[in-house]
Amino acid sequence: MKILTFISTSHENTSALIKALHSLFASSIKNTGTNPYGIGFPAIQSDTVGQFIMVYCPEDADVILVHPDILYLLAKKKVSCAGVKSISDITPKYYRAFIRDRKLERGAPVQAMKRMVSSNKEEKEQLAKALIGRYFQSPLPQINLSSQSSQRVFTLNIGVQDSHTSSNQEVLSFNSYGLSSYKNPMYLPVECME
Repeated sequence: MKILTFISTSHENTSALIKALHSLFASSIKNTGTNPYGIGFPAIQSDTVGQFIMVYCPEDADVILVHPDILYLLAKKKVSCAGVKSISDITPKYYRAFIRDRKLERGAPVQAMKRMVSSNKEEKEQLAKALIGRYFQSPLPQINLSSQSSQRVFTLNIGVQDSHTSSNQEVLSFNSYGLSSYKNPMYLPVECME
């Protein structure tokens, strides 16, 4: 049975929830070579991911809700479970792939400034300035994170692709943040939440 778990969070706790989910997803990739868990944003706007995060689970939602990092956030009331639904109970109007837009990450101010400082070449400096400009003009919702291993600050830029049909794949596979790529979009059913 395929399950959607809806987790409610405030804007200031979104990055903590994404980090907790990333921990689960990365361990799934480490143990099995793939991540069958995907995330979606049913209340996404042009400038924010909204206060709900939907987690696609191929079998049982308990895997998500009993993960130690998620339990910690639930216990501290930083997130709450807003519902669990079987995909068979949803009649979506369309399907949506939530995609990590890595092109914009290269233009994040911290990374672009490092490239400008470390380079004496005029072409690289102009490229970094152009990337910074593109970053600040980005229409995509963003989630600010920091790497647990390198402590590097970066921004997850969330793009979307819509479809009127679900993914062709029998088994869905997502990256370690639960997102798709433009080359291989994984379409999840959309149920809008207010």
